[in-house]
Amino acid sequence: MKELKKQLQDGVFHNVYLFYGEEKYLLDMYLEKLTKELLVGGDATMNYDFFDKSSMHVDKFFYACETLPFFADRRVVVVRDVKLFKSKNKDVDEIAERITDIPESTTVIFIEEEVDKRSKLFKLIKKQGHAASFELLSENDLIKWIGQKLHTSGKKIERSTALHFVKTVGTDMATVEHELDKLTMYNLDEEVITQASVNAICTRTIENKIFELVGAMGHNKRERALLLYHDMLTAKEPPGRILFMLIRQFRLILQSKLLNQKGLSERDIASRIKVAPFVVRECQRQGKQMSVDRLKGALGDCLEADSHIKTGRLDPKIGVEMIIMKYS
Repeated sequence: MKELKKQLQDGVFHNVYLFYGEEKYLLDMYLEKLTKELLVGGDATMNYDFFDKSSMHVDKFFYACETLPFFADRRVVVVRDVKLFKSKNKDVDEIAERITDIPESTTVIFIEEEVDKRSKLFKLIKKQGHAASFELLSENDLIKWIGQKLHTSGKKIERSTALHFVKTVGTDMATVEHELDKLTMYNLDEEVITQASVNAICTRTIENKIFELVGAMGHNKRERALLLYHDMLTAKEPPGRILFMLIRQFRLILQSKLLNQKGLSERDIASRIKVAPFVVRECQRQGKQMSVDRLKGALGDCLEADSHIKTGRLDPKIGVEMIIMKYS
C-alpha cells in the first residue's frame, strides 16, 4: 500500500488498478480515496461506471472505458467481484488484449477478494498498472492502528488493554472503528482507555462469548457454562449458531493443540488455521484443560447433534444444553 499512498500524495496515477484481498475495510477506504482524487473537479455521476457479476459484459465494459470524460479530465470504471482473475475464458482473454489500449483519460479499477497471480490479466496489470494487496492486518499492525485512531481523538491505550479490546470486539476493522468511537464518547473526560471501559461499553462478539463458554466447560464449571449459554439465548442468539460456533471452537482448539505438539510456533499455527495470534493463544490456554480425546469427543458429539437437529430428530436448544452438561 506504500506505493498507492505515494500515488495519492503525488497525484500521479495509472490507467489500470487491481485491488485484492480480504481486508474489505482498508480496500474500500483506498477505493474511495482513489476515486475521489481521480474525479476531482468533474461530475462524478457522469464520469463513473460500475460493473459487478450481474452487469458485466465485455462490450459494455469497453464502451464505458472508451467513452471520453464529460467536462472533466478523467473517467473511472470499477469492476467488482466478477472473478476475472480466477477464471479462464474468452472474455478474460479479450480484456487482457484490449485493456492496455483504453484512453489515458480512463482509469479502470478491478476489485477481487481472491486472485490467481499466475493469470495473464494479473501479470499484465502488475506490469503495466498497479496491483495492491489488502490482506488482514497482523495483530501488531491492528494494535498499532487502534493506538493511532485513539491518538487522533486525544486518547491512549495500553497494549494489554488493546489486546483485550480486540478479543472482545473481534478483528473486523469496520466493527473495531465503530467500537472505538463508542469508547471515545464513553471516555470523554478520561485520557486513558481501560479494560473496565471496554467491558462496560463494547459489544462482545459471539466468538468472545464462545471463548468464555468453552473456558467454563474446560474448567468443569457447569453452572457458569449453562448461565453463559442461557444469556446468549436471552440475547436472541439462535441455538444452531451457538452450536456452529462450538464446533468451530473445539476444532480450533484441537488443531492448535496438535500443531503445537508438532513444534509449530504460535505465528505458524495462526497462519495454518487462518486466525489471529490472540485466538491461537486462547485456544492453547483452553487446550491445557482438555485432552485430545476429550476434544475429539466433544467435536464428534457436536457434529452428531448438528446432524440430528438438521433432520428434525433433536431440539436445537436441548441438543446444545446436553453437550454443555456432558463436557462441563
